[in-house]
Amino acid sequence: MTWVSWRLQRTETLVALGILALLAAFLVPTGIQMSHAYHRDGLAACLSINPDPTCGNALGDFRLHYQSLLDLADWFTLAPGLIGVLLAAPFIFDLERGTYRLAWTQSITRDRWLLGKLGMPIVTALLAAGALILLFTWWRAPSVHIDGRLVNGNYDSTGTVVIGYTLFALALALALGAVWRRAAASLTVAFVGYFAMRVFVEVVLRDHLVAPLKATYRGAEQPSFLHNAHIISLQGTISGHEVMRGGGFFPGGSKLAAPDLSRAVFHVVYQPDSHFWPLQLIETGLFVGLAAVLILSAAWWTRRRAS
Repeated sequence: MTWVSWRLQRTETLVALGILALLAAFLVPTGIQMSHAYHRDGLAACLSINPDPTCGNALGDFRLHYQSLLDLADWFTLAPGLIGVLLAAPFIFDLERGTYRLAWTQSITRDRWLLGKLGMPIVTALLAAGALILLFTWWRAPSVHIDGRLVNGNYDSTGTVVIGYTLFALALALALGAVWRRAAASLTVAFVGYFAMRVFVEVVLRDHLVAPLKATYRGAEQPSFLHNAHIISLQGTISGHEVMRGGGFFPGGSKLAAPDLSRAVFHVVYQPDSHFWPLQLIETGLFVGLAAVLILSAAWWTRRRAS
């Protein structure tokens, strides 16, 4: 059954390998360029407590040169969803065409058939996710050093969440396919659902998966505890009057450039860089848990309802 499952999964696996190869063909040369520029310009020294006065220009030049590339690579974080949905196709095609009935009339039991049909794409998805993590972790190393791990593009591609994303996309496609038995509709809706879930978690849930910290400081100079932190909310007041409100990412070493802010009091809610792994593990657990429920639902529905 394992050999048969591999044969039926072979085309989608090769396509997934092709996606990984295309990503590598783009990321390897550009990653070598970024790494060379990072070390050539001595940017590591600019991330110290007391950077050289020329560091602002060096960091600005690096961001100016590579920011468009980093913005483009942010779209590559959809690759786990694409690969996961793709790997669900053989299972759905089997249900749509009714070829599973032939297997069930032979010596293969339903449980053994389900184990092979669901186990093979799960293992392949895990291997693909591991390859994506290794590739993106290496490529984004200069950006992680400069901007921190909590920037969305870095966070979404350099930790364990990639595993959760891939399995969730696979599981959603499997569950929809088990119910609808229509490959085109199931795969399309699954990818849209994967994208919507990613946006929901990023915008609504992520900042609260781990309790954020709160702090108050004075003056325009960024305090050290905000180095590479993700700012959830920021409010600045002078003599009780609000002069600034906002959020976002504070790159290390930046200042709030406004002359009158030296007298301001800032109230900030933030996730420190040290919360990276707790956030990663909780978000990974969320997506893996949803994936497990969906895969078990697909197996139950297929076993009980298919005939």
